Amino acid sequence: MAIRNSAKALILHNGKLLLNKCVSRLGVYYALPGGGQHEGELLTETVRREVMEETGLTVEPMRLSAIFERVTPGREGSVNAHKMYFVFLCRYLDEVPPREPVERDAYQVGMEWIGADEAAQVSLFPRVVRDNLPALLEYGETLYLGSERRGG
Repeated sequence: MAIRNSAKALILHNGKLLLNKCVSRLGVYYALPGGGQHEGELLTETVRREVMEETGLTVEPMRLSAIFERVTPGREGSVNAHKMYFVFLCRYLDEVPPREPVERDAYQVGMEWIGADEAAQVSLFPRVVRDNLPALLEYGETLYLGSERRGG
């Protein structure tokens, strides 16, 4: 199975963080806007496109805040998914009029601006992002958040 790159956006504006609100059979959770990289697409292009598709907002990536890797098992010890998350701190370009979202995530029901302190308390996926949120927003360095092998 190929490794799938995903570019995620930390969008902080007026002290609030933009999160996608999602609902699954397990309940309400939040996720950073962003998603899968297309072939030939730069990660900065990916994060801009994905934010526009999911939220209708225009952002400018400022810096790479974190890298996180996740491997989940499939049947009989095979790998079901191998994902690399690249988390970018982005500036919301509020001078650009928002558009209607055109392609929301499967469980996404909307989006919310949540206070940065409050965002550290909600059910934010992946959890490692929530647990490191203050550092991701404040540090000038890229943080390696580790690797996770699920269920194996």
